Amino acid sequence: MTDLFEAEATSTTSLDLRRLQRQKRRAARRRMTLLVTAVAVVLLAIGGSIALNFIKGIETSGSSTAADYDGPGQGNVQVIIEPGASGADIAATLYDAGVIASKQAFIAAANDNPDSTSITAGYYFMHKEMKAEYAVDALLDPANRDVRSITIPEGKTLDYYYEKIANLTGSSKDDVKAAAKDTEALGLPAEANGNLEGWLFPSTYEFNPGVTPQEVMTKMIAQTVKVLDDYGVAPEDRERILTVASLVEREAKLDEDRPKIASVIYNRLDADMKLGLDSTVKYLSPSDGVWTTDEERNIDSPYNTYLYKGLPPGPIAGPGEASIKAAVKPAQTDFLFFVTVNLDTGETLYAKDYPTHQANVAKLQEWYAAHSDSSGN
Repeated sequence: MTDLFEAEATSTTSLDLRRLQRQKRRAARRRMTLLVTAVAVVLLAIGGSIALNFIKGIETSGSSTAADYDGPGQGNVQVIIEPGASGADIAATLYDAGVIASKQAFIAAANDNPDSTSITAGYYFMHKEMKAEYAVDALLDPANRDVRSITIPEGKTLDYYYEKIANLTGSSKDDVKAAAKDTEALGLPAEANGNLEGWLFPSTYEFNPGVTPQEVMTKMIAQTVKVLDDYGVAPEDRERILTVASLVEREAKLDEDRPKIASVIYNRLDADMKLGLDSTVKYLSPSDGVWTTDEERNIDSPYNTYLYKGLPPGPIAGPGEASIKAAVKPAQTDFLFFVTVNLDTGETLYAKDYPTHQANVAKLQEWYAAHSDSSGN
């Protein structure tokens, strides 16, 4: 009996234990399921938040506009646009100077303005905090450029040009002359033989603040070379053409006479005649008035075309393009003489022989006698 009860008791206990273990496993599985579900919900929520923020970021980026100021700006600032600067470079320069609110706004405004491609390098006066559109307009307005301008007239000599360059650069004339001695640095061609006379092309030039005499003369010489090249003048002929052109420049009063006067010069050279030009005497002895004296015409110098045949050793003034063109393409004439008979209108008469020329000179003398008081000569 005892063994039977004991065996029964053991069986009942085992069943209860297995039942309890099954309940625990089911509870564990439920807890795991709940945990996994909770984690999934959290991850889904996080993922949704990231996606939402990403979408909002795209929307914000796509709908935003570049920062820009509203008005024409205030205060003053100088900006430097470098040669070859791109639109992005200009935008960065203006942004760094506080002119514009953002580079993007300037680029957009420049793209909207077809004239923006003509913005040139240089120094500009601008305002701070300008609307990008106004900044573009300001760079297109020449009045906002800080430039140093010089106008070199035709027919003047080196001494006059040196004075003008000194005034432009704030240098002394001696400083300009010193810079002129370094002809290699100036780019003066070898055929000029170290003499700048006639090689400083007369024109109007603009320079940035702080320009030096060397920079001015370098640009003027380069322009002379360019004009000569444009007319097909070979390097070995440059000095000769400039010399003839300088004579034309000093003798002609009207553009229409330049080719004719050039023809007279070449005709006399071909005939082995002295040129006999008062302009070369005036180069040696500068004076006012039309006439030269016997004493001046006897100055012993190779520049004196009354004493020596052929062209003078070099140019006697700075010829302009019209005179250079005349020296390259003279008129085809048989004239050997010319004289301006009306100093007010520039009327000039030509002759093939000396007696006709003398008659023309008499007309000049008559005109001069009638107008000397009013002309001041």
